[in-house]
Amino acid sequence: MIKQQAQIHHSYLRLIGAMALWGGVPVVMKVTLSGLDPATFNFFRYLLALTILFPLLKYNRVPRIPARVKVYLMLLGACTLFPYSELFLIGLEHTSAATAGLLNGLTPVIVLLLGLLLRMERPTWRIIIGMLVSYAGVYYFISTGQPATGTTHEDFYGIFLVSLAVIAFSVYSLSNSKHSRNYPSLVVTTYVFLGTFLAFIPATIWDWWTQPAQHVGMVNMAGIIYMAVPASVIGYLWFSHGARALGAYKSGLFLNLVPVFAVGFSILFLQERLASRQWLGVLVILAGIVWTSIARSPPTAENAESTDEIKQS
Repeated sequence: MIKQQAQIHHSYLRLIGAMALWGGVPVVMKVTLSGLDPATFNFFRYLLALTILFPLLKYNRVPRIPARVKVYLMLLGACTLFPYSELFLIGLEHTSAATAGLLNGLTPVIVLLLGLLLRMERPTWRIIIGMLVSYAGVYYFISTGQPATGTTHEDFYGIFLVSLAVIAFSVYSLSNSKHSRNYPSLVVTTYVFLGTFLAFIPATIWDWWTQPAQHVGMVNMAGIIYMAVPASVIGYLWFSHGARALGAYKSGLFLNLVPVFAVGFSILFLQERLASRQWLGVLVILAGIVWTSIARSPPTAENAESTDEIKQS
């Protein structure tokens, strides 16, 4: 029992760590994306991530998985992480890092709506209340102040693209939670990334054809390394582990921490100013997460299966 509780606590810590790594993405991208097209950037990002993941896959000697599962995971990456990665970076070019980070807070409510629509999971009332409280914090966070630059037509275009990216990631989050219960996190992440990388090949060729003068500088390389290793390999493995252990709704709720980290990093490193009242939104977000985190899940067979799989990771 004590060992099981420790493993659950480790899942919480991994989710928080993944949120911190993802919260740094808008800031890193604002600094390092300059002069490089988003498709080209993502091509090298996923290429580098795969050069790390496949050796890890071989080293860990994970069991073979059916070919149809590999195909499904690759299609999942091509249909969700590909549009997410591309639209998020394009949108980031037209809005602030703080705003892009805040919009990520919409992910849990989209996950909930999709889950209810598809009847993939049955959230408890405590989880629903915690999610709604946390989402209310995100709404207050956004509505009570804007970055000092104001909101322009270009900002709205960026917000629209980032919102589409968030919807794509919500689909990934829900699907990943369902299938990562049956397979190790490393396997799921590797083949999802492989499908995403393959989808970026034609997009990158088009970019090189239309913009042949692109140059990958040292600053770009620093961003690619951050996105490939901490934000992709480590972040997605930790998130996949947490999704398998806690389910889509509890793990999805932690995504509300992304805007908190993103705003904090944007203030610290980019000097983006934010209204002081928005910090009340931070407290509401954290209250929703704590409310749901302390909830005791009923001992279902699905939870038992998830606990067994934690021991294998």
